[in-house]
Amino acid sequence: MIQHLYKHTSQTAIAATLLGIATPAMAQEAKSSDTDIGVIVVTAQKREQRLDDVGVTINVLTGDDLKASGTVSLVDLAGITPNVQIKNVVSNSITNVTIRGIGLNDYAANNNPAAGIYVDNVYLVSPAMLTFGLFDIDRVEVLKGPQGDLYGRNTTAGAVNIISRGPTFSPEFEMEAGYGRYDSANFRVGAGGELAPTLAGRVAFQTMQQESGWQTNYVTGERFGGINRTNGRLQLKWEPSDSFNVLLSAHHGEDRSAVLLHKADNILTTEEDAFADDARTTGAGNNPHMELKSTGVSATIDWTVAPRLTLTSISAYEDFSRVHVEDTDGTSLSYLDSTYANDIKQYSQELRLGFDGDALDLIGGLYYSNDEISTRDEYFSPDLLPSFGLGGLDVIGNTYRQETDAYAAFLHGEWTFAPSLTLIGGLRYTEEKKVFDNATTFLCAADACSNVFAPVSNRYSTSNVSGKIGLNYQPADRTLIYATVSRGFKSGGFQGQLVFDPTVLEPFDDEQLTAYELGLKVRLASNLQLNAAAFYYDYTELQIYGPLFDSPVGVLFGIDNVGDARVQGAEADIWWKPVDGLDLRFGVGTVNTKVTRSVVAGVTEGSILPNSPSLNLNGTLRYEWDLSDGLAADISLSGKYQSRVRFDVVRSPVEAIEDGYFLGNAEIGLTFDDHIRASLWAKNVFDKLYRTQALVTSVGWTYHYGAPRTFGVSLSYEM
Repeated sequence: MIQHLYKHTSQTAIAATLLGIATPAMAQEAKSSDTDIGVIVVTAQKREQRLDDVGVTINVLTGDDLKASGTVSLVDLAGITPNVQIKNVVSNSITNVTIRGIGLNDYAANNNPAAGIYVDNVYLVSPAMLTFGLFDIDRVEVLKGPQGDLYGRNTTAGAVNIISRGPTFSPEFEMEAGYGRYDSANFRVGAGGELAPTLAGRVAFQTMQQESGWQTNYVTGERFGGINRTNGRLQLKWEPSDSFNVLLSAHHGEDRSAVLLHKADNILTTEEDAFADDARTTGAGNNPHMELKSTGVSATIDWTVAPRLTLTSISAYEDFSRVHVEDTDGTSLSYLDSTYANDIKQYSQELRLGFDGDALDLIGGLYYSNDEISTRDEYFSPDLLPSFGLGGLDVIGNTYRQETDAYAAFLHGEWTFAPSLTLIGGLRYTEEKKVFDNATTFLCAADACSNVFAPVSNRYSTSNVSGKIGLNYQPADRTLIYATVSRGFKSGGFQGQLVFDPTVLEPFDDEQLTAYELGLKVRLASNLQLNAAAFYYDYTELQIYGPLFDSPVGVLFGIDNVGDARVQGAEADIWWKPVDGLDLRFGVGTVNTKVTRSVVAGVTEGSILPNSPSLNLNGTLRYEWDLSDGLAADISLSGKYQSRVRFDVVRSPVEAIEDGYFLGNAEIGLTFDDHIRASLWAKNVFDKLYRTQALVTSVGWTYHYGAPRTFGVSLSYEM
């Protein structure tokens, strides 16, 4: 025990030391000529504010920060943000975001994420829609804790705001091309400027192509992991006057990449035993791949109707489709050759009215959204079904359609009642109505299918009042102490997975979280910023996804209310520019979770919530210096450590525990005449082997691993 504790402490200390001395500059705006940090402006509360003045725990990452840390996807954000875990739960086409231990592992497309993901103020309703790449980004704002009094949909974990670079009336142009390991090539371009005296535009395009990958399919003997992903965005901004503007945005993306192969410990065959010690060699008897298509349009209108009164309208439509094919059993045999197909359509409308007074600021709004999700999941299992007395059948699957209407009214106010004191208050009323129909399980033989039970149709409706109260104290200009109590909820819903008992398709209930938080933001010097917060969550009727249900074909995954939990922890980040050209940032987070009441046999009281490591550290370093007139060099180092994590809380399996590990990234570059930059980069530089997910299935445990060391070169130009 002492040796284990010593080993764990030593690894943590080593990681902390590396992070402390190796920290790219977050929120770096450009090559700085001095060490002043400057002002960071955010719109997390739907208006422009200094980050120092916002009594919410927020991590802000600019586009330059994302580049410096090698962040190219939503999953990468976890490496540079304290107490945030982001991972793919079904190969690489379903993403789960966990903030301070609050998240949802569900791989079904019909249940809303615990953390709200917003792209240019548009909420994305399904975790299937979160696998997009981050390109042409102005900044990302990660808000922690319930945010319902200002955001379109109510969530329990927090919100992630992704803000694209918008049109300006000044000419802009940048492009980048790169080549890396496994024959990966990428290209991106962004351009914009004035099209007419009152009209500006911006277009952005990105593509990534990769011929092979880091996994080997022992069935074919070939490298596996190709990428074929393309995204584009067009924006137009019409500004006929200083008091009125319209922003139109349209985007389209397609992803026809390979999916990650499952590394299976298959209990029904010994076929894969010869490769048991090689985590990156596994099997697939089909052609694992994905076909994702995402198209969306939005219109944002800002109208200053009076000197201190602004009306905002955001109208948006998203159309998303997904076909995901994988070999879940990880062998050449057809035990679980899975195909998941989803079609998602969503429309949302938000209206906000903001008042900016001398001592009182108010934002009130109305929100409506409608989304429809149609799903058909199939498991080609001719080698498995005879084991359960279903010989002669080759496919088992499920289908459903879900439609949701969400209505909300919200109000947020800030009253500065004394020179240094501001009272914060927020209130939200929500109604949600869900229709779940055409839900059944089917069995097929030679394409002739029959239902296991008659299609089920259920309805669920809920209403909720939530809110927030807080106090901001500013003893000095760049010092803020804040305390808040807030409450958020996430609505109940329906199982989106395979079931044999139609009663399981009855709705589960809402979950609710009450958060208590105390925070500090202080500019210790012109070149040194410290932010810190401590929090306590009372989490009731929490929705947990896991192997909850037994069935004729083994344990089945599902989602249900399992009881109550409490979450407590703290986090801090520091930003320091000790000398000209050097940016350091370091973050630390700690979280302690515990199930305090259980109503499900598979979840025991005292259990730790999934995806909630007790300690996580992150750090970045960026240093720039001049080599000669017109030639500059830079180096970036970044790293992340996380302690032991559990992927599943249901039945507390030891197979779903991953020990702590450290990941490091590096980049060096040369910049010519402030316009052209060439760089060499590497990710996971120590080639750490680590698991990102563990699932128990009808054939045993399957695992996903993170990518090994990758490296490449990039060449960019910016006007």
